[in-house]
Parts: sequence; C-alpha cells; structure tokens
Amino acid sequence: MARIIWDGNKNWENVWDGKQPWDRECEEKSIPENAVLIDRPDDIIKASIPYMIIPCIVCFVAIFAKKAQSDEFIFNLWFMPLSFIIGFFVAMPLHEFLHAISYPKGAKVYIGVSLKQLRAYAASSAALSRGRYIMMSLAPLIPGIIFLAVFVVCPISMKWLMTICVVPSFMGLISPAPDYMDVLIILRKVPKGAMIQATENGLVWYL
Repeated sequence: MARIIWDGNKNWENVWDGKQPWDRECEEKSIPENAVLIDRPDDIIKASIPYMIIPCIVCFVAIFAKKAQSDEFIFNLWFMPLSFIIGFFVAMPLHEFLHAISYPKGAKVYIGVSLKQLRAYAASSAALSRGRYIMMSLAPLIPGIIFLAVFVVCPISMKWLMTICVVPSFMGLISPAPDYMDVLIILRKVPKGAMIQATENGLVWYL
C-alpha cells in the first residue's frame, strides 16, 4: 500500500502553487527525454462540467423511480443534514483516500482538504501505468455506487435511509467528473504500456 500523508487544510490556490512537497519530489524525478505532455484543459473543473450530466441524470432517474412507488414524500427531512454531512465532509476526503490507496506500495501520496472552497485533493510524484492510472481515477466511484444501490433497493418505508443516501449518491457519482474526463483523455492519447507521470508542467506519458 502507498504511504499516505495527511496534508491538512490548505487554501486551494496554495495547493497548486508549485511549492508543495510533491512539487519538489516531481522536480527530482528523472523523466525520459521522449516523454510526451498530455494535453489537458487549463481549467479542469470547468471543462469537466459536461461529464456531470449523465451521473446527475442517473441519480434523478433513481429518485423518480422511487417516487413512483409511493404517493407520499419519499424523504425524511430530519435526516437531510446528516446526508449533507456525509455527502460533503465525509465523502470529499474519502474520495481522495480512494485515489491514494490505488497507488503502488512505496509511493508517497499527500491528501488534504480546502474547507473554505469545499474541495479536497490527492497529489503524488509517483509514476503509474496507464491501467493503474485509470483504476486510480475511477476508484472514488465506489461509494457513490454503493449509496445509490442502497437507495434503490431499500424499502420505500425506510425514508430515513433513503434520505441519508441521496446526497452521497449525487456527490459520489458527480464529484469524479474530472476523473471521468481524465480517463477519456488517457484512453484517447496514451498508448497501452505507457507510464504516466506528474511533472511541474503537467502530466506526461512515456514508454
């Protein structure tokens, strides 16, 4: 398992200022001269918005399907604050933790949060194979799928449980939108057998 280092709470701008421990580690890496820079959007969050549409539709379809089973309001609003707490303040660091544990043994991965901006991050200088990078990118999907599955299969009478699951379902499936985008970029632009490495200029691949 990777060595996971808790980086605490930082302002989001400081996380990517190029002065963090993982930035120094990236600078010390020996990158092959034939490494190819992976073309990614400058504003990852903005560019990933279209990738939120399908997960959002899936969640709403699940809600409407559940509502079709009852004429009553299907949520218990007393449990909605707990749903938001789990969906944001638990799911965010969990999302990054699932990224982190996908790295190979010996890799150093920093995870932290930016509470002011309601964001979390995972950063590492470790190189990953193309397949492992895809697995790492999609790992945070797991909680969202689990929460949505529980929401779908639980009895309509268990409004409290459906309420608890609804926000984590949305967050768990929508928050990996930048990861969905990255996976499609990797599948299109990175050949099989390549290694993917973070550098000060962005992600590169090499054979």
